Amino acid sequence: MSAPANAKELLARMRPDPNYRYDAVPVGRVMVDPETKKVLDDLFLRIKGACGAWKQSWPTDEIEGASKAEWTAEFIRSGIRKMEQIQHGMRVLSANKSPFVPAPGVFVSWCFAPEGLGLPSLEIAYKQALRNSHPAIERPVKWFHPAVYHATAAVGFMSLQTLDRERGMQKFERKYLEQCKLLWSGVVLNPIPVAEISGPSRAITPEVGNAALAELRAHRAENTHE
Repeated sequence: MSAPANAKELLARMRPDPNYRYDAVPVGRVMVDPETKKVLDDLFLRIKGACGAWKQSWPTDEIEGASKAEWTAEFIRSGIRKMEQIQHGMRVLSANKSPFVPAPGVFVSWCFAPEGLGLPSLEIAYKQALRNSHPAIERPVKWFHPAVYHATAAVGFMSLQTLDRERGMQKFERKYLEQCKLLWSGVVLNPIPVAEISGPSRAITPEVGNAALAELRAHRAENTHE
């Protein structure tokens, strides 16, 4: 059996996993140092102040203590290493106005939310992704940030146009969150390709627009029959 890990050291070494998916499997024993314990204690006090029904999740001190260990492990597993991330997660929780304590995986997703980085919200970024990926759009186009461009490209320009809103939003959200995690970890994203932001734009005529729309309808029909 491996020795228990010091939470502070693990938080410092951890790197975000772009394929992160929350599960409840423990990462092993975590030895919490006094500084980390204070962070968790303060966080839980703030959550209690924001969630009136917190006793439904933590009815006893024993259960609350076990939950703190679970939250610590989840922070380690997902790569939460900055107080700014936890503070932004609390801002989202407070704005959510739910009386119930969120699952640790949900809170972690809030810690990586784009607004904490000064990026546009998911909804605004998704709208720009839809607009800029349309085959009939006149180029060059403007992007809020490389994170929005790379998330759009990862989903696929044509795919984003042919998916319904629910599936398109789900795929875009996953890719956008991956970009946010990279930024939170200090990674400098690749710049937007020059062809996307500069250079002569092609002439947009009715024929070009109609051809692009016909191609789009054909792709939608293919997706409908899948």
